[in-house]
Amino acid sequence: MVSQIQPHFMFNTLTTIQALIDIDPEQASEVVEKFANYMRQNIDSLSQSNLISIKTEIEHTRTYSDIEKVRFPSIKIEYEIEDDDFLLPALTIQPMVENAIRHGVRGKKHGWVNVNTFREGDYHVVTIRDNGKGFDVDQMIEETQKGGHIGIKNVRDRIIDMTGGTFFLESEVGEGTAVTMKIPVEK
Repeated sequence: MVSQIQPHFMFNTLTTIQALIDIDPEQASEVVEKFANYMRQNIDSLSQSNLISIKTEIEHTRTYSDIEKVRFPSIKIEYEIEDDDFLLPALTIQPMVENAIRHGVRGKKHGWVNVNTFREGDYHVVTIRDNGKGFDVDQMIEETQKGGHIGIKNVRDRIIDMTGGTFFLESEVGEGTAVTMKIPVEK
């Protein structure tokens, strides 16, 4: 999970804050507060070996995405949280939203990311969709086997190992990407 804390995000956020200090000190202060919360949540997550509430993970994801929206105001990030009473591994949704922004939508004029949670039968379902660049999933799987895409692999492995759930990844070049995580309902 340590590798999921992106140094580029930290440096870019600090540069954004520096630029805002002169032109919008109030917004600079807000971004500093969000960035401090983001870092605190990440550090707390590193020591977390148990599952956390979906509410906590969504809050962390919102903090991250709020900072990114300052840097990329054309990005739209929507949350449709219909099911918010279950547990999942820390740093599962936020890294997928980060991937959607970094590798998918941040260069688009009207990029969007949608995070949705709902219950479907005996599963809590989390989807993260974007209208970004998309990619060849088979090529990504090959690169993962060679040590690449550690964030996706890490999230996938923890969903499977810690919850007995499933992780599906669909992507189409030029159309976008969808991640679906299904976590069994505790009985």
